[in-house]
Amino acid sequence: MARFQAAAPNGLAVQQLEFLVRTAIFKPANQLVAFLLQAAADQIDAAYQPKPGQHRKGRQSLQLEGIFGSFLLQRDYYYHPGKKQGHYPSDAALGLEGACTPALAKLICLEGADQASYQQAENHLRDTGGIHVDARQIQRVVQRVGTAAQAWQSRPAQPGCCDASVLYVSADATGVPMRKEELVGRAGKQPDGTAKTRSAYLGCVFTQHQVDEKGHPVRDYESTTYVSNLVRHAAGRV
Repeated sequence: MARFQAAAPNGLAVQQLEFLVRTAIFKPANQLVAFLLQAAADQIDAAYQPKPGQHRKGRQSLQLEGIFGSFLLQRDYYYHPGKKQGHYPSDAALGLEGACTPALAKLICLEGADQASYQQAENHLRDTGGIHVDARQIQRVVQRVGTAAQAWQSRPAQPGCCDASVLYVSADATGVPMRKEELVGRAGKQPDGTAKTRSAYLGCVFTQHQVDEKGHPVRDYESTTYVSNLVRHAAGRV
């Protein structure tokens, strides 16, 4: 900061100053999050009642990554010999995704879905948020969360009540560029018969109760539900 005040101001100097201030602010914020999560983990572990067959194996450390930095988290570990399955009560209660906090996991998944490659997602997280997560870790988190999200999306629908007189249902599809390993065995429109894309299908449902001053239909606020898939329905619909 002293160098900034002593030198002639310019755009590069201002940029460097802002990055330095962000780094300085992140350090105490990271320490605060670490303190609060450790206290929460200690409380969760103290209140946990092991399920039949679970045996406590002591405390284990996790190098946890968050949006302000990384820190060590100590928590209890339980193991079920019969099921050959381990369990960290605090990890589940705190919503951790592997070694990431929920906030960081959300940002990683958003960037992983938005950018053309995991390397670009790494660069974008670093440049815009000062968050350092390598591309391979981004890929692992996206695949971990994506598998659970796909299972959730494929769950049987639960019928609900709807008092809307008008219900809209729409669907569309478009080609999405894919990596070569995802296109093995797929016919395409290239001269050699191979494909560069896969069809992504998107369905949308929403309701309408009102019209505007010109008589145009107005979509109900927060009534929209989307469903997407890379698998074509047998009947040719999403």
